[in-house]
Amino acid sequence: MTFRKGFGSSNGSKSIKLLAVIMALMILVSVTGCLNSSSPVKGNVTGKVYDSNGRVLYKARVEIYGGNSSVLTDELGRYSINDIEPGQKKLVATYEEKSVVKIVEIPRGGTLEGADLTFSVVDGLPPVITEVMVLNVTENTAEITWKTNESSDSTVDYAEGPVGLDPYSMVASDTSMVTDHKITLSGLLPGKTYHFRVRSLDFERNEGVSSDYQFDTPSGAAPVPPTNFVISPPTEMERVVLSWTSNSEDDLAGYNLYRSESSGSAFTRVNANPITSGVGSTTYQDEGLKIACKYYYYLKAVDVAGNESAPTQTLSVVTPGILVENRTWSVSESPYIVQGDIRIRGGVTLIIEPGVEVKFTRKDYLPDPNGATMTEMIVQGGLMAVGNETQKIIFTSAESFPTRANWGGIVFQGTTEPENMLRYATVMFADQGVVSEGSTPSIENTEFGLCGIGLNLGLSTALNIRYNTIRDCNIGLISANSNIRNNLFIDNQTGVALLGNDYFEHNTVDCLIGVQVDFGNPIIKNNIIAYTGSTNAIYGINQTQALATPTVSFNDIHNYAFAFNGTNGTGTANIEEDPLFIGGLPFDYQLQTQAAGYASDSPCLTSGEGGVQMGRYGP
Repeated sequence: MTFRKGFGSSNGSKSIKLLAVIMALMILVSVTGCLNSSSPVKGNVTGKVYDSNGRVLYKARVEIYGGNSSVLTDELGRYSINDIEPGQKKLVATYEEKSVVKIVEIPRGGTLEGADLTFSVVDGLPPVITEVMVLNVTENTAEITWKTNESSDSTVDYAEGPVGLDPYSMVASDTSMVTDHKITLSGLLPGKTYHFRVRSLDFERNEGVSSDYQFDTPSGAAPVPPTNFVISPPTEMERVVLSWTSNSEDDLAGYNLYRSESSGSAFTRVNANPITSGVGSTTYQDEGLKIACKYYYYLKAVDVAGNESAPTQTLSVVTPGILVENRTWSVSESPYIVQGDIRIRGGVTLIIEPGVEVKFTRKDYLPDPNGATMTEMIVQGGLMAVGNETQKIIFTSAESFPTRANWGGIVFQGTTEPENMLRYATVMFADQGVVSEGSTPSIENTEFGLCGIGLNLGLSTALNIRYNTIRDCNIGLISANSNIRNNLFIDNQTGVALLGNDYFEHNTVDCLIGVQVDFGNPIIKNNIIAYTGSTNAIYGINQTQALATPTVSFNDIHNYAFAFNGTNGTGTANIEEDPLFIGGLPFDYQLQTQAAGYASDSPCLTSGEGGVQMGRYGP
């Protein structure tokens, strides 16, 4: 028993050692194998394979060029290659004996994803043509439309006659690559049959050709022009109403209205679809218009074949209302007929070019809350009306036979904009030619005639009124605190009414009442106040209020029953002599001189303050 036991112990010990060695070898082999299959310095690449139409390719072979293995793409076109030495590699995909190469950069110990490869596919199929239609056929035109399943150009071959009768003799085309095609055939004859086919070439120059088709053009004459086309005076801002007598043609589709902002520019159609004809007459409202803009309109009737009549006469309208943007009235669009008040908002300027004529209606079709009862222009921003000696700007009445006070006038309200000026203008037949309330317009070289009041400046100060002519008004000028120099006042019932601390100098006045002083402390000097009628006029200078304290000096006051009424005329060096105007027809208020061949010099040539010439043509 002992012998066996000892022997068994020795053999057991050897067996245990052998087992340990075998296990160590197995672990070493296992570790070595892992290192060989997943080296930390090698990389991987993944991606997909497509064709140029975006279709994934199944079982395309993908490999690294020069490698010893390849993979096939799965049903989704995916592939993956592992254990690739890092660095730049050629990735090769092969499908149906065609190969594509892509250069990739294999990362060290990482995976390059999205390395997709694409095969070009050559399109050998022509475009498929469908939905061939003929639309909007008129006596002279037709639209041919069709669709294709891919982008391609557009060609229509056509000829007069039914299908199969004649070869195609005319072509219309468009090179744009589209899937929705439209070609307009023009120059067709009315009452004819035409046949056609359509063709389309794709990018690969594959051509699709349709079957043959035909259509008929309608026959008949265009409608007659509409009659009694008129524009109603505007009664709302940004809108005008047009009306006309309706046409009676059986094939009438309606009317097309055309508009332009300039008589010399192209007209555009206002309506998208023909305006429906009314019973007896038709009315249309054109909306969204700009204020103080002159619009031109003409009208055409149109039949179901698309044939338009000749146009009506062209009419125009000026849109009244509140002007909120700068505007220019040009001489090319003159005259401007104003049928409702135009108010120029603060910060906005209306510029009127030399030579423009502006006419105002007596009736105010769109009264302004700040206005009076007759049509007028209200300036709260800027009005720059600057003409020249040969191209004056004219503000007058739109009535056929105007009389005094036929329209409201130009009203400056609370504006001191430097743009407010009248130069070389004419203001006729207004109730009050210019009214200034808390404003400072500059008015020079302008003529006012046949107005109720030429200029009413009684509620303004520091105005510059020079070189103007005011004639045939009830009152030429009312002023409170203005600088009034070198003006002519002719044939007004009252030349000037002064209400404040005015400077009235170097003016010539030929009126029934020359200068009337109602209030204030005006300075009146170096003027010629002389009535040229055959009898005496009434008052040269008429002071109506005892508290007024005018300074009256160096004036010539002639041919008045009362040269100084209500004032003793204690100023310095006033004279009462015939000023010896040159006269004539038209009457010239320049002074006679011996140098010009007259018998004697005018006494007013050197009788002004400091020996200067009196009157309008003095310094």
